[in-house]
Amino acid sequence: MVMGKNKLQKINYVAYVATSIDGRIAMSGQSGIDWTSKEDWDFFQNSLQKMDAVIVGRNTYKVAEKSLKKRNTLVLTSKVDKFQSQGNVIFFNPEKSNLKNYLNSKNYKNVAVVGGASVYNFCLENNMLDELFVTIEPYVFTAGVSMFSGDKFKKHQFTLKSMKKLNKTGTILLNYVVKK
Repeated sequence: MVMGKNKLQKINYVAYVATSIDGRIAMSGQSGIDWTSKEDWDFFQNSLQKMDAVIVGRNTYKVAEKSLKKRNTLVLTSKVDKFQSQGNVIFFNPEKSNLKNYLNSKNYKNVAVVGGASVYNFCLENNMLDELFVTIEPYVFTAGVSMFSGDKFKKHQFTLKSMKKLNKTGTILLNYVVKK
């Protein structure tokens, strides 16, 4: 929480996930999102314009590096010991530093979480997910990267806020909030 003029300010963490019907966010750790619909892409890009910063994992950053360099981006990676800055991009090891404290020090109000699975899981486990937009694309991959990747079972409950059909092929946008 940030203290500013005697007011407590909480960062709003919003995750964006595009998934197949069977809950896969990618075919592999290095695959892109070229399988998602134009409608999902437009929604995602418009939403990111409202965000102060973006949290991604190293693989997601590699796939979308060109567009992420234009934003305040935090790349979560175990490949660095202390944070390393490259323009608007910060490479950050969440096991060695406190990500929440860093984000609070920047006075960010809205932070997007855009993946991959270990990043979604890290944010979920550290109470850094307030809202979740899930676009379900009408595909079945049968294998690939799951939406969340934890090593222990823990149930987290969300409440559906809205649902919208994005196109004629059946792409659906679900908006959830964390149940408090």
